[in-house]
Amino acid sequence: MTASYTIRPALPSDLPAVTDLVHALQDHLEASNPDLWRITEEARANLKGQLASRLRDPRICTLVAEHEQEGIVGVIFGRVVTNRRYTPAQAGQIDQAFVYESHRRQGIGTQLVAHLNEFFAQQNVEDISLRYVVGNEQAARFWASLGFSPRIITAGATRKDLAQNREP
Repeated sequence: MTASYTIRPALPSDLPAVTDLVHALQDHLEASNPDLWRITEEARANLKGQLASRLRDPRICTLVAEHEQEGIVGVIFGRVVTNRRYTPAQAGQIDQAFVYESHRRQGIGTQLVAHLNEFFAQQNVEDISLRYVVGNEQAARFWASLGFSPRIITAGATRKDLAQNREP
């Protein structure tokens, strides 16, 4: 028997499950790349309040994937960004997306993105971007399979590395 999933807008009552998913996402990202900045305990403790604000913000679309027996197993956040210095002046931004590992490779992530794409269509957004962590090969493959390709690379170095590697 195939499991049944529902993609729907997140509700305020979903906040604990959404918070757990975003904590799991952060843990996954940090494990994917040891050079990635680490979330502080204070930020981790404040995350629930930040997510509650997102759920109330009409400019942000938060969708969840709900398993018929196990509850919420995936989440995606998207928003419309306006910057009149560029064309297009309005673009979609996928801020975070995560599906528990035990529910991956069942089309849930693709369904979340498809439903978020409907939100972007309603907002007349034609271009959508996102960021993912270098070293998160699952994310790289997933996003590439949907047609995303790198446009801008964000690189980092420590001050110590810069001092040691300066040109003579």
